[in-house]
Amino acid sequence: MSTWSVSAQYRSSYEYSDPQKVVRTEKPITDYFESVDDKSFYQQQRIHGMKGEINDYSKRLNNLQNRFDEIFYGLSSKKSFSTPFDLSEEPQRPDPKSWLEENQETLFLEEGSPVTPSTRVNEPVAEKSNQLAFQVEAPGRFTEENGRTKALFDPKALNGRSSGRYLIISPAISFVSKIHRPNHALPKTRYKRYDPGFALNLAGGWEKNGFKYGLGGLFKTNRHHESSWERNLFVSPDKHYFRKSSQTFAGYFDLGYEVGFTESLSGYLGAGLGYYLSLVEDPRERKDHGFFATGALGLSWRVSELIALRLGYRYLHEEEVPAHLVDLGLGFQF
Repeated sequence: MSTWSVSAQYRSSYEYSDPQKVVRTEKPITDYFESVDDKSFYQQQRIHGMKGEINDYSKRLNNLQNRFDEIFYGLSSKKSFSTPFDLSEEPQRPDPKSWLEENQETLFLEEGSPVTPSTRVNEPVAEKSNQLAFQVEAPGRFTEENGRTKALFDPKALNGRSSGRYLIISPAISFVSKIHRPNHALPKTRYKRYDPGFALNLAGGWEKNGFKYGLGGLFKTNRHHESSWERNLFVSPDKHYFRKSSQTFAGYFDLGYEVGFTESLSGYLGAGLGYYLSLVEDPRERKDHGFFATGALGLSWRVSELIALRLGYRYLHEEEVPAHLVDLGLGFQF
């Protein structure tokens, strides 16, 4: 009986000299298979080699994750690692069969008989085996469950990293809370009121588990309201209206705490104690200095891992120009 020939098949420039390894040739090669078993054996070799490559990549990914965890997180994983595919069983060439045996399935199929595979393929990997070198199952901490290493991201850590440095830049509108009223019993007296002005707050330092501590600096300027006046009875009984300005410079020790509400939104509280210097024109220039205190609260919206948008309220206590501030600024973590 003549040998059954199977149509030629072009290979995609791969040839397996070793079932575990893929060898690239310079040109595509046309293969002719004398039987279906030859073609099946060739395909099994290709699949077996591909599984070997996937196992190699899986080992490399597992080693890469372990090195990453040790360098950046100080964690070491001692879990046992198993490759996705079991390659202990090599592909076997089927026993030679006659033409009738090879085509028995096709002949029985026409009569409605059940089809029995003539060749044995590799058994699928059990469901409980790891299909990758590591498994990403966010959310979760770095824990080991059934030999699996979960993702390191934890959405409960809403304050970002446990430690680091911070920088806050907050421009603000300043509303002076104090009106200096005149004392009519004195020959020299003033009435001073301030218009809303501009303020800039800058603070930086270290943070750990939501707590912040560092140093801060503040600049604030306000102009007198048009109703401000001065009167000197020794010179004239008339009021002298003026519109000058006041500038305040302050430095303080900054303390704060931030608590997360969601992954992006958090609230913050802050306080500061320090010293201030005010340059006041009313209408003659003079200096005022002394104890400085500030308190703040607001919301922070994290737009990236490094930058957060902050909207809040701050109170400034000083003798000459105490003020309420509404600030809109940026917070940086690095």
